[in-house]
Amino acid sequence: MMASSDKILVTGAAGTTGSGLVFALRKAGVDVRAFVHNESKAERLKEAGAEIFIGDLDKPETIEPALEGIGKAYFLTWNGPSQAQQGHDFIEVARRVGKPYIVRHSMWGADSRIIRQGDQVEEELKASGLPWTILKPTFFMQNTLMAKGTIASDGIIYWDMGDGKLAMIDTRDIVDAAAAVLTGIGNEGKSYILTGPEAISMHDVARIFTKVLGKDVQYVSVPGDAAVESMTSMGFPEWIARGYAELSEGFSRGFASQTTDNVEKLTNHPARSFEQFARDFSEAFGKARKAA
Repeated sequence: MMASSDKILVTGAAGTTGSGLVFALRKAGVDVRAFVHNESKAERLKEAGAEIFIGDLDKPETIEPALEGIGKAYFLTWNGPSQAQQGHDFIEVARRVGKPYIVRHSMWGADSRIIRQGDQVEEELKASGLPWTILKPTFFMQNTLMAKGTIASDGIIYWDMGDGKLAMIDTRDIVDAAAAVLTGIGNEGKSYILTGPEAISMHDVARIFTKVLGKDVQYVSVPGDAAVESMTSMGFPEWIARGYAELSEGFSRGFASQTTDNVEKLTNHPARSFEQFARDFSEAFGKARKAA
């Protein structure tokens, strides 16, 4: 029996994209259940009027109660080694509990351990008999916030992307696209690759930061192993860090250099440029202060 509730479940609701989607849906008056690991990270979601559900996608017994009374679900998993298992468990429970419409937050990148697991979830969802839409965003502009410390202190971006160009996307556009799909019609059975408006390299990123921040910013390409070491020192699990390095290798070869207009098709506004992102987040990157 199909679920008839208008309530939407958002997994990964404490993260950047998930929380942004909860706020967008609540602003639109949608009834939202926010699936989070830790209630202490959900205070702002609660203040926005979302129902908070404490669960763990690695614990299948918490999925069934999360899906009770749900008509639609935005299904976002982590990029770790249990991603495919999380997808399998969620889909199996969804088939038993209400058969909700699932909008899967997937990904677009070259072959890597992360993409292989993501592809497995996509194929299982397509074969499940559930109504579905798949969103496949490429590299997030917000990922460059990992370099905010060295940009602010030294004017340097260290990244393992070589000279590759990619059509990176602002997560706010992912939120807008997801909200449009979840509140609209006509997207079932469709997959959308989501990109920004142009393919740019990290050299271009450095030039844009130079313009926006009012100080010289340079890009220094580093080997993948050095990037893995840096990420693990920041607390990333090694499996995920190596997966990101594998993705960067693909991006360095231009895997994601093609753009799509899917953001505009879904949202009726053009995708945000990197310059707009840099201006909006300039304080985080150490924008030079004007002399009094």
